[in-house]
Amino acid sequence: MQVITTENLVKTLKKHNLSTSFTNKLKIVYRPYICPFDKLLAQIPPQSKVFDIGCGSGMFLFLVGEFCSPALLGGIEISAELIKNAEILLNKFDTKHAVSVYDGTNIPDDINNYDILVMIDVLHHIPVVMQEAFLAQIYQKMKVGAKFIFKDIDAGQPFWCTFNKIHDLVFSQEIGNEWSCDSFIEKSKKIGFKIESTEKQRTFVYPHYTVIMTK
Repeated sequence: MQVITTENLVKTLKKHNLSTSFTNKLKIVYRPYICPFDKLLAQIPPQSKVFDIGCGSGMFLFLVGEFCSPALLGGIEISAELIKNAEILLNKFDTKHAVSVYDGTNIPDDINNYDILVMIDVLHHIPVVMQEAFLAQIYQKMKVGAKFIFKDIDAGQPFWCTFNKIHDLVFSQEIGNEWSCDSFIEKSKKIGFKIESTEKQRTFVYPHYTVIMTK
């Protein structure tokens, strides 16, 4: 198994052709420098069944496949183009995988087949009125004992959070609806999640927080 470091993650992504625009390639290849993927991947034991909610172009699932020896990979994303890119990336593995387009609202029931759910920088892109219900749906449909690895931008650090809003405005043409880490934990507990650990980390100008939860 390869050693999980930011440098190794970037090096691995550089090796593979991505059928997307030059700008998107830069975003994908160098994202490990601004997002703590090394720590997220360290939470995934070998032979896990991993499902990525909002998997985008499949970059994180691809890194799981390269570094974590998973038994099964799955994911959903609202963009058909991004799912096509994800399938190209994941087809290199013998590991079974299933990524699909969804409507942004209804999470598939088969997430209960997975040991680990991952949601990275997705919640703040969901409309405010839907955010809590979206998390509650994840809790309802995931299996008992599964791990939920959640990472997002901390609105509790408003100065640094502003840089992420600018980032989203430039690259996604939208302003994010971030929660503070404390608010996320409070609402997750009310839903029923058991909080296993939390961590805050600022990388350059991005204030991240990661919460590990179980059902």
